[in-house]
Amino acid sequence: MKLRSILCSMLVCILAQDLPAAPILNYQQLRDWGLAIHNETVKTLGIVNSRLFAETANIQGKQTGGAGGKAYVWPLSAQFRVQNSLVRLDPFTYAPILREFSDQLNESYWSASGGYRSAITSSSDRYYDDNAHLAVALAEAYIITRDPIYLSRAKSTYNFVLAGESTAGGGGIFWRERDYSFKDTIATLQGARAALMLHQITADPKYLTDATRLYAWAKKTTQQSDGLFMEKLYLTGSKAGTVGDWTLVNSAGMGISANLEFYDSTHNLAYLTEAQRIANRSLSRYFDAATGRINDEGYWAYELVDALDDLYLADRNTKWLKSVNGALQYLHNSKQDPKGHYGVFWGRNGPQYSTLSSWNLNDQAPVARAYLHTAQIPEPAAIPAFLAGALLALTPRRNRNS
Repeated sequence: MKLRSILCSMLVCILAQDLPAAPILNYQQLRDWGLAIHNETVKTLGIVNSRLFAETANIQGKQTGGAGGKAYVWPLSAQFRVQNSLVRLDPFTYAPILREFSDQLNESYWSASGGYRSAITSSSDRYYDDNAHLAVALAEAYIITRDPIYLSRAKSTYNFVLAGESTAGGGGIFWRERDYSFKDTIATLQGARAALMLHQITADPKYLTDATRLYAWAKKTTQQSDGLFMEKLYLTGSKAGTVGDWTLVNSAGMGISANLEFYDSTHNLAYLTEAQRIANRSLSRYFDAATGRINDEGYWAYELVDALDDLYLADRNTKWLKSVNGALQYLHNSKQDPKGHYGVFWGRNGPQYSTLSSWNLNDQAPVARAYLHTAQIPEPAAIPAFLAGALLALTPRRNRNS
């Protein structure tokens, strides 16, 4: 154990020799951007006398979409992580709001038979990937606040996710209840990530066992030779037994994040190496070399930003932050409309010069999370190189920006 800590320290110290004298990121700027888009989201998408949100708002001030006047649970899972970041920024102000948000989410979306429904209506389907996202958000909320209600809800939500696992296709988790047509990489990777977070919180070995089994399926079945993941394994139809159809940006982020959680749980450097391998391929696959932007949909891309931020916390390699900085600068300068709203894509379709006629929670929340999460990554030059390794070896990664 002592030797492992020394080796980890030496590794980080070597990497830390390249720390720049000047900051890579303008942290106050990122905080300001994140607070601005969050406040605009509350103003235009927030529901009166509620902590919940509508799905869509338009330039005339009308809220639409979702079900029963409330957003679907998928964008609310992203908004949950925005509010986690706000609690890290200002716990006195935002911790009570987070708790109210979580309580109302639970009251409106939780099914009596377990799991969060996709919408507030009792007939709504339950998706395993939605619930995996919420299990991660709830576990993160517990880590930040130590409020036991978040841990209880994270465990219950995770239990529903695991109910979507079967031996069909060799393992993995389905996408949606009663839909047996394919196994879903996102639900499986995010489920493994949630399990690892719960393992670190509780020290219960069953969570590590679950995560190892789930990730092994994804690695064997949908991961490609370059480290990226295809989105699904088809079980029925003309494509049965094949994987398809794209290597989505969010699966890369979740693959990195899952490996970082394995690294925190086991201290095995092989997991950090694998996270770095996926990250290096992600830089060439999802980032535009000429502009620095991430080309893909924001509701997926923010998972990669989170992962690269957290990878920097693990290895102190500043190239991850430099890539994130370029992408977020492009996002703010070129994809924000004149009224402070964002569309679907963080890169494709060119700059956003005109005012959007409508905007979605699922596009605003990921932007706010990316700005706020990155704003709380420790300054690269703030820790002397000769101390960085020792501090990192002694401090769990997940607590370094809380």
